[in-house]
Amino acid sequence: MADQSHLDSKYFLGVDIFNCPFCNRRHVNYKNLGRSQFNWSNQKNCDIWRVKYASCEKVSMHLTFQGLQDQGYSSTSRFRADVDLDQAFFYSVPTSFFVVDSRIPGVIRELIAEAEGCAKMNYLTGASACTRKAIYELLSLQKAEGQNYDDKIKDVASKHPAVDAELFEILGHIKDMTSDHVHEQSWISWDTKHLQLFLETFKAVLHEIYVIPDEKKNRADSVRALREKLGKAKSDKIAP
Repeated sequence: MADQSHLDSKYFLGVDIFNCPFCNRRHVNYKNLGRSQFNWSNQKNCDIWRVKYASCEKVSMHLTFQGLQDQGYSSTSRFRADVDLDQAFFYSVPTSFFVVDSRIPGVIRELIAEAEGCAKMNYLTGASACTRKAIYELLSLQKAEGQNYDDKIKDVASKHPAVDAELFEILGHIKDMTSDHVHEQSWISWDTKHLQLFLETFKAVLHEIYVIPDEKKNRADSVRALREKLGKAKSDKIAP
């Protein structure tokens, strides 16, 4: 059977099946809430589509310049089946399938969301600036020490030896960062491929630092609580 793992990173799998970006469940049903329209410019209109997920009942928004309504369907809330909906929508909220976990500091989550929104609209300068700023916020929160950016990345890497060193190595290759803040003349925008690489690498690092340790702790706490409960039940059973 052919490898279809690439489908896990898509929004739409069909006219009624979706990978939910909120609860991270794959292949769930969604309800199309219909289309509305606004004037993008004097000459151009834009369609807004909203969909609601059966799993968590949250609603996402999607923008397109294409006509996606199924004209052969009696309802106005049905997509055409002959288009790749992910490609047809140029902007979505959430901006990607990956919704940044709430355990990651809010200031970083907001910057990542802004970076992904800018990238989706092809505003690469804004996306690059937000990504850089988010990385600097991580260095600040981690109290990274060092004379320059490379030293600080290495310091954070040393604090988290369980994280794949290659991830920090990729972040360490980011250039044009000449200060601890984004200044007008201190950086240039990245192209789309580099921006995507840095964003995905950064999100992987955040997941390793903030999410996985908490999940491990929760699992260990659950096992510990179960063991204590069984121990108490055993003690009660043999008590005179």
